[in-house]
Amino acid sequence: MQRCAFQIAYEGSRYFGFVRQPGQPTVEGELLNAFRHCGILTELKDTRYQAAARTDRGVSALGQVVALDVSRRPSIRAINACLPEDIKILSAVKVQPSFDPRRQALRKHYRYTCEAPPGFNLKKARAAAKMLQGRHDFWNFCKHERGKQTTGELQQVKISKKKTLTFDFVAPAFLWQHVRRMVSALLAVGGEKLNLRDFKQMLKQHRTPLPAPAPPEGLVLVRVVYSGVNFEPNCQRLKCANLIKRIHSRISMATAK
Repeated sequence: MQRCAFQIAYEGSRYFGFVRQPGQPTVEGELLNAFRHCGILTELKDTRYQAAARTDRGVSALGQVVALDVSRRPSIRAINACLPEDIKILSAVKVQPSFDPRRQALRKHYRYTCEAPPGFNLKKARAAAKMLQGRHDFWNFCKHERGKQTTGELQQVKISKKKTLTFDFVAPAFLWQHVRRMVSALLAVGGEKLNLRDFKQMLKQHRTPLPAPAPPEGLVLVRVVYSGVNFEPNCQRLKCANLIKRIHSRISMATAK
């Protein structure tokens, strides 16, 4: 047996999120079916299958990562032939037997793109983004899960504005709806609906009601980075160029709504 990590791109509009759900189409469900069809997966519990992130319904990815134990070297071409056009494996590498794509992630990079509200104050939004960097209790910026801590660290938050607004978030881990709720709050600051003083207090005191999450269509998991694991570009990535363009195109259409 050997352990393999797979880098995956998917356009999420047709799916009820990444994680498999009974009776619903999901990215993970399609992926596991393709693995079974290609003979590299029989009993899921025997493979120590793990995923780097649980993206929500409608969210896309250019660099999701899953890992599992396989008895033989997988053929990316064969697996992709079993996958729908909106899900493709970009790369596969052999990893250490102990590799855990979620817990061993050094950095996860999410990008959110949307149209700027009229009169958007980029300077104020960037000042708020700077406050988010570092270690904080993000209770006000996530959907709560019983028994799960809401304290975490954001390594980088950037906002750029050209034709559209782009928000980039980098951290070892994110909470449920973490990115979309931060985007919603930053949009409120830039739109002069939330002042910087109150935004700062949201990192210090629990408040209700919480900011609603921004729509999922503009969110993409761009990349997950590990120590000693390199997903090298290959011909499969070139063959998946249409899917990658489709994901970028979908983001552009989301900003025009």
